[in-house]
Amino acid sequence: MLWTEELTKHFKGAKKELWVDDMATPSGKPHVGTFRGAIIHDVAAKALRSAGLKAKYTFFSNDFDPMDGMPSYLDEKKYREYMGKPFFMIPAPNGKGSLGDYFIAELYEMMKGLGCDFKPMKDSEGYKNGDYDEVIRTVLDNADAIRKIYKEVAGSDKGNDWIPFNPICEKCGKIGTTRAYAWDGKEVSYKCEEDMVDWAKGCGYEGKVSPFGGTGKLPWKVEWPAKFAALGIDVEGEGKDHSSAGGSRDLANVLCKKVFKVESPYDLPYEHIIFKGKKMSKSKGVGISAKDVYESLPPELIRFIMIRNINRVIDLDLDGMVIASIYDEYDRAHKAYMKEIDFPDLAKVFELSQIKSKFNNGYKMKFTKVAHAIQIPNADIDKMAEEEKGSKLNELEKTELKERVKYAQVWLDKFAPDTFKFDVKEKLPKVELTENQKGVIEALAKKFASRKEWNGEELQKEIFNLKDELKVEPKEIFSAIYQLFIGKDSGPQAGFLLASLDYEFVKKRLELK
Repeated sequence: MLWTEELTKHFKGAKKELWVDDMATPSGKPHVGTFRGAIIHDVAAKALRSAGLKAKYTFFSNDFDPMDGMPSYLDEKKYREYMGKPFFMIPAPNGKGSLGDYFIAELYEMMKGLGCDFKPMKDSEGYKNGDYDEVIRTVLDNADAIRKIYKEVAGSDKGNDWIPFNPICEKCGKIGTTRAYAWDGKEVSYKCEEDMVDWAKGCGYEGKVSPFGGTGKLPWKVEWPAKFAALGIDVEGEGKDHSSAGGSRDLANVLCKKVFKVESPYDLPYEHIIFKGKKMSKSKGVGISAKDVYESLPPELIRFIMIRNINRVIDLDLDGMVIASIYDEYDRAHKAYMKEIDFPDLAKVFELSQIKSKFNNGYKMKFTKVAHAIQIPNADIDKMAEEEKGSKLNELEKTELKERVKYAQVWLDKFAPDTFKFDVKEKLPKVELTENQKGVIEALAKKFASRKEWNGEELQKEIFNLKDELKVEPKEIFSAIYQLFIGKDSGPQAGFLLASLDYEFVKKRLELK
């Protein structure tokens, strides 16, 4: 059973509008790992709607979090003073809005391009509007119980005077350096510690402040379940690092039950995205950016790989033949959707991957064939597709073919192995043909000379028929052709290659000239 079916079964018969939520801290250019949660939650909301239930999807910018790292693409001299301040209080490099808004804008733009239907939200606005005031009071009134839960669930001893609230320092404006140590029912006592963290320096100020109306925030591990309670979130998942034993989700579940007295949302834990077998890290330069993935694959394929199996680690090493393999699996999913093969779960994944109401349910040219075709000089790929299909392409088929041409060129430019790339040699390469292969070229030269116009499909059949006529293995036949024209042992569909080239050029080359 696909994970979406388990989700909809859980909420069967629900009368209220269900709230699906996800979030990200706007600490830099979007990480591709953010895509997985964003798409999974979008699919969750759409699956609920397709099951006849009401559902909305929100995505929060955690812009009240402190800046705790310096991205290499920011001016360090300019931004060093803002370390430790909330993202919503830090100016954007372009002078428009906050740094939090600046960084989240790119993610939101890509999410929309990936077909995510969501309402953007900001933590800073929720705090300022008083949306969390009630749960903040609950947290502060139950600080002793929360310290005990931290120790029992997460094995973390916070000390007897730890108060789960971080005020914005009234003197320096930092939040990452403040430590609250008392709550009198009206105000929180705190100190801006000079050496509390190694990424920001506090000013040493000590004072009291009301915790309501956006003067500070809850620590994230407490804030997460507090938001569940304050907003009434029904569905929210997390990466596996948060769902491990004693992790953030376990802590959130216990806090929901014992402190906030609410049911924890339906959980959707999902696996990591790694790169070349390693966990991605912005600081160590390991990984691939969200933008690189967004520009290298069409939205439907990105959605497909993110939701195919949410309990499987995705290694997003796009080098080599990986993208071609993804396309092949996607096309297999289309066949399942069209009931050409029996695989209901895969069919559902294909359906949930689509972002348009009308999508191509007809002919699809294999991705590697497209990538081969666009390397052939003067190749008419529409004509090749029609020959292969056996009829004219409809508009949706033409649109998808055009898109595959676009992404095949990206693949060739960035990721395809050199063994896949080729160019037609203007002069006869130095070749060593076996006697069988010489016979193949001689027989093919006679066939080719018998008429001046060939289409690729016909010529491919004629070439393939040589195996029976000459009792030669297909591998030897095609290897001979590829050696003559592209100087390699393998290449594109030979019939289409020869049919797309100048007739006299091919005729002469087959004569070994």
